[in-house]
Amino acid sequence: MRRLLACFLALVALMPAAWAADVSTQAFLAKAAAVARFEIAISQLALRKTKSSTVQGFAHQMNLDYTVAGMKLRQAIADAKLPTPRDALDAGHKALFDELSHTPPGKPFAKAYVEMQGRSLRADLELFQAYGRGGDNERLKLFAEEMVPVLHGHLEQLAKLRP
Repeated sequence: MRRLLACFLALVALMPAAWAADVSTQAFLAKAAAVARFEIAISQLALRKTKSSTVQGFAHQMNLDYTVAGMKLRQAIADAKLPTPRDALDAGHKALFDELSHTPPGKPFAKAYVEMQGRSLRADLELFQAYGRGGDNERLKLFAEEMVPVLHGHLEQLAKLRP
C-alpha cells in the first residue's frame, strides 16, 4: 500500500505541472487516451476485487462514463482528422495499475481504489481544464470542456463514498 501511494504521489506531482505547460494537441491526445484506458482498467479491477456495493456502483459508473468518453474522444479525433493515439496505458498509469492489482481484495482494495481515484480524478480534471483553456484544436477543446463537468460529478460522487 505504501509503494502504491508513493508511486502515485510521484506521478501526480509531475502530471499537473506538465499538463499545464504542454497543451499541444498531440500531448493532450496521448494523455487523454491514457486516462480513459486507465480509468476503465482500474474500474474493471474494482468490480472484481471488492464486494462493497458503493464502491462497485462507483466503479461501474466510471467504467461506463470512460467508455463513453473514449468513444467521444475517438469521434473528436476523427472529426479533427488527427492520428489516433495508441490505446494503451502509459508508463505512469501502468505502474499505478500494477500496484493496485497487487492490493489484496476486499476492504484494503476498496480503500486503495477510492484514494487513488481521488488523486487521479483531480489530476484528470486539471488536464481537461488546461486543454479546454489553452488547447490548439477547437474540436478537442470542446471535448475537453465537455469532460470537465463529468469529472466534477465523479469527484462529488467519490466524496460520498465510504469503502
